[in-house]
Amino acid sequence: MTTTSSPDPNLKKIIFTVLGLITIISVFYLSLTCLDTQGYAQMPEIGDNDRILVIAPHPDDESLAAGGLIKKARDMNVNVKVVVMTDGSSAATPPEFSQFLENNNKTSSTEIGELRHEEAIQAMSKLGVNESGIVFLGYPDTGLKSLFEDFWDQDKLYSSNTAFNKFDHSPYNFTYYPHVNYTGGNVARDLEEIITDFKPTIIIAPDGLDEHHDHWATNAFLMYSAAATKYKGKIYTYLIHKGGAKWPTPPNYQPSLNLTAPQELRNFDINWIETSLTADEEKAKEDAINSYKLPLSLTKGYLKSFIRINELFTTPQALKVEMVRDTNFTRSGMPSSSFEDVRYDYTTKTLKTSDEMSSVGVARDTNHLYVIIYAAHNINPELIYKYHFRFLENGQLKRLDVKVQNGTTEYVKKSVNSIEVGSSTVEIQGDMMVLKLPLNVFKNSPFLMMNIDVSDKNEQPMDVSSWRELKIDSGMLS
Repeated sequence: MTTTSSPDPNLKKIIFTVLGLITIISVFYLSLTCLDTQGYAQMPEIGDNDRILVIAPHPDDESLAAGGLIKKARDMNVNVKVVVMTDGSSAATPPEFSQFLENNNKTSSTEIGELRHEEAIQAMSKLGVNESGIVFLGYPDTGLKSLFEDFWDQDKLYSSNTAFNKFDHSPYNFTYYPHVNYTGGNVARDLEEIITDFKPTIIIAPDGLDEHHDHWATNAFLMYSAAATKYKGKIYTYLIHKGGAKWPTPPNYQPSLNLTAPQELRNFDINWIETSLTADEEKAKEDAINSYKLPLSLTKGYLKSFIRINELFTTPQALKVEMVRDTNFTRSGMPSSSFEDVRYDYTTKTLKTSDEMSSVGVARDTNHLYVIIYAAHNINPELIYKYHFRFLENGQLKRLDVKVQNGTTEYVKKSVNSIEVGSSTVEIQGDMMVLKLPLNVFKNSPFLMMNIDVSDKNEQPMDVSSWRELKIDSGMLS
């Protein structure tokens, strides 16, 4: 006779407890990965008459951000043009590149710029874009910020000083203008010509909140070029670099999940939109990303984090400058035309957080423009605050650069189109600093953009805000 013993009640409790924990953890994980996916508006459908211009700071950004959308458009026979801003030559160090060539049976004479050019052509072929639909501008990788801010004029060339590019001009024959000189004015000219000739109805470009210098500088160039050409179509922006290695979440290859907004931006007034991808579109995007063998070999799965069942964009909005009567600003009484500084500034990690900008506001009365900065704690007067304005006057780009240190203001001439205006003042009160400028300088400007950067007394960069387009009601200017 065989006897059976009853299960140990303690063991049953343990099993049920473990199963319960697994269920809770699974639900929690799914809630994290699906967070915010229900609240995104869908991108308007692409029409037969659309013409889509995709702007990528480096080879691969177009596939990471919009590979599925490009495939969707090309399957509809919609015209797509991809503009690659830089040569992508900073993707690897010399030892990394040598090892890559050896591992992939390539000759040691292969140049990194040529390789990245070839990889981009291969990637775009997976999405239905042939070589004639790709424009390589050939500007220096990691140099776009300097071109926009400091090297605009034709007689002031930017000399790249990276491992694979030590030129002041494009060394390539395949660029839009072969051997083009490295100046910001040339970048803007190229984009203006492409926008004018291609006549896009949709432009897809990096967002100003992206933390890579080339990405937010590309956004700044586009903002200016779109205004200069009086572009009236749609603009959608994308993020690639946000929060260091904290985004996308969860990381690495997760092809069945949604791409969601970075955690730090979820409570901000940002117009997120998404486009859902079919299995074929996602597969084509994956094939395009896999064409970029060099960056894939170095990024430990980061590029594949963008292979998801959707793609996420924002619709940028100009900041309408509030008209105020009371100019006694406080943290609780900031103008409605304010924004928080949410850029993750790598250079500040070893510096005091009190030196960082926490929010920026812009306001006006009948005669003056006010720019209000709040810091985490009291303003350090020894730090250098630089306010940069770009605007159009009679169709020509003008720039106004104001340096503030130790409670005094100074106009800085950065290029031939730099201007100085009447008296400006700055007032510091604890954690707040207010710059006051004459408003009439912007009286005839249909377009105005601004950013601020902070450096220490030795001019070492510490913090920077994104470029923002400002809208001033010209009908109320005195």
